[in-house]
Amino acid sequence: MAQDMQSAGNVSAELDAMVCDLIGAFLDDLAAGENPGVVVAIEDAASNRYLAALDEDGEEACLEAATNFISEHKMGLKDEGLGRIARYAIGYTGCVEIDGGYHDALLVSFFETTLESGFSAYVLYEGMGAGDGFMWSDPEPAGEETPLI
Repeated sequence: MAQDMQSAGNVSAELDAMVCDLIGAFLDDLAAGENPGVVVAIEDAASNRYLAALDEDGEEACLEAATNFISEHKMGLKDEGLGRIARYAIGYTGCVEIDGGYHDALLVSFFETTLESGFSAYVLYEGMGAGDGFMWSDPEPAGEETPLI
């Protein structure tokens, strides 16, 4: 999925690519009927990337674990060849209220160290598990967030 997230702020091409990769992989899983849980993507300045999917506990516990993981590993993951975190993204399913109704959505929070604040976005979807019948919208901005690093 090659949607441009740069409209969410002055994000780099590297953050844009990482967020779009996360969204694309997540939507592929949802189309196949799989919910990967809470997915964390982190990268260092050299664009070395590490992904973790958290799905052992409930969504709230996994989301908390994801935010803690980023905060606790801001200096990197030496065993994985990852230096200090330069950018991150967290993706998970939820819903958003639009015009008085609730709609299934992929929610994404993202940040890089060159930005003053983090950002969030959502992608509406329908037809989880419908394969080629799965539909999704373009990403929409959802506001600013406090950075985790």
